[in-house]
Amino acid sequence: MSHPVLAAKSRVAVISIFASAGMAVAKFVVGIAIGSLALISEALHSSVDLVATVITWLVVRVSDRPADEAHHYGHGKLESLSALGVIAMLYVLAGGILVESWSRLRDGAPPPTISAIPFIVLLVDIAVNFWRARALHRTARDTKSQALAADALHFASDVFGSIAVITGLALSGLGYAWGDAAAAIGVAVVISLLGLRLARSTVETLLDRAPVGVSVKAMAAIRAVPGVVDVERLRARMVGPTHFIDAIVQVPRTFRSTASRRSSARRRRRLPGRSAMPI
Repeated sequence: MSHPVLAAKSRVAVISIFASAGMAVAKFVVGIAIGSLALISEALHSSVDLVATVITWLVVRVSDRPADEAHHYGHGKLESLSALGVIAMLYVLAGGILVESWSRLRDGAPPPTISAIPFIVLLVDIAVNFWRARALHRTARDTKSQALAADALHFASDVFGSIAVITGLALSGLGYAWGDAAAAIGVAVVISLLGLRLARSTVETLLDRAPVGVSVKAMAAIRAVPGVVDVERLRARMVGPTHFIDAIVQVPRTFRSTASRRSSARRRRRLPGRSAMPI
């Protein structure tokens, strides 16, 4: 992959690292101070996003290495594997939030202390995450990076999670003691749904599902090559941002490519007096 593309992927990943760290610390400190499970849960979600972003930053530096003797299709599948690891962390977090939320609802834990500070922090968090999600989604789309696409989904989920926390804190402020725990459950549900969406596309890539529309385009391009009569079989797979096409084509017996003519010429030189069969 070209250096400008790699630089773009690395740049947005590094920016996301610092943004994730700052917002995670802010939400965690405020959540502990006011006793809000929903805000602490969202802070932990951001912490997982921070770990995911660091992994992404490391993976994109390796996944763009060219093919070698041991990896004929390059190293792009590392992005899919890293995405699966992040999905697993998200589901572990969602499970922990659900257990703690149910415990608080059952035991009747006291509501958090309401002030303007958590609302200000959450509004800033929404603005930052919305910007990061758009930037990462745009770069992931341009570079076909699953790792960056995973990060974009995480930050989009942070936006919805922060909205859920604001709703829960508002309910608590209005006298509904269950509002904070219910908001934490909402955060867990958002994490689970977006993780499911990401898992589907990642598993499809790891199972080498043919990318949508690629086979048709490849078939048309191959049939447009002079001398190609028909395409017997075509298989497509995606590794990282690269599409690999494996095709068996029919050509006339009299058709010779440049490589065939060179091969025939070499055989004629080696075996004088004998004619070479067309390839």
